[in-house]
Amino acid sequence: MVYAIDLLGQGQSWPTQVQCQASGPLCYSADTWTEQLFHFIEEKIGQPVYIAGNSLGGFLACNLAAKHPDAVKGLVLLNATPFWSSRPPAGQEGLLWKLLPSTVPVPKVVKATIERYWWDKIRNPETIRGLLQLVYARPSTIDDSLLERIVQATQHPEALDAFTSIVLAPKTQLSFDEMLAAVSCPVCLAYGRDDPWVVPLWGQRLKRTLPQAQYLELAPAGHCPHHEAPTAINSIIGSWVSAVEAGRHQELELTQVGAATSYEEADGQVVTVSCLEGAPRNVFEKWDNAKWQLNKAWQQALQRAAGTRSSGATSA
Repeated sequence: MVYAIDLLGQGQSWPTQVQCQASGPLCYSADTWTEQLFHFIEEKIGQPVYIAGNSLGGFLACNLAAKHPDAVKGLVLLNATPFWSSRPPAGQEGLLWKLLPSTVPVPKVVKATIERYWWDKIRNPETIRGLLQLVYARPSTIDDSLLERIVQATQHPEALDAFTSIVLAPKTQLSFDEMLAAVSCPVCLAYGRDDPWVVPLWGQRLKRTLPQAQYLELAPAGHCPHHEAPTAINSIIGSWVSAVEAGRHQELELTQVGAATSYEEADGQVVTVSCLEGAPRNVFEKWDNAKWQLNKAWQQALQRAAGTRSSGATSA
């Protein structure tokens, strides 16, 4: 059984005014969406699940696995965004942020500003098409039905309030690095190589942090590989989940470093899936890797120093 969930305030998932009044102030934040996923699993499925998440969905999947490990059997991350929001986490905001609450109903002045200067522009079908063309390696997969579904969500009576709340929403209580450190389930990374937003560098970072994860790159594919290359992604997820269930995902041929598997999509496009060790390939990736290694060494040195001081205090 496969479930595709619209996050609250997106797609066709919208709370009613009665529900909002009954549950208290609503904030369309990443932590809210994470709890939505958890409660769906708990109340509708009733057992641990495998979660595949793209972009924000990958971020939420990691947050869910970190906060509710018993609910997650495995993660498939598709170009997971490594950050969300610029506002400090709830309870850590300064005075200025407190003057701009992120709960619905949102501040009228912020809502009015967005509505006046940006709302109609950002939900214009041609604007949406242009943004998608920036991040899709295969623009031919951007069809009218996709645009219609996106535009339809913006026409909901509560859409502007939801968008404003998202703009003002706080960061998650856990940082992305803290989420990854808490993930204990098997992980498969399936990243579109040609994504200009979540570039391969970010996939390499995840691979370094989660060395037991399988790191796959799809080409040609951009930010949304599940939409650009559904045949390849469906095969990856199906094969990987079956292998995890059998306790043999580390032996899966598809996920052996150096393996390259080709899939033909419905339009005839051949997509190649390469399993990589995540090593840096260009100067930017090498610089990022060096910085990551230095930071790791520094953190280990601090931990050793703290341990030495603790040991000395105990001996005394």
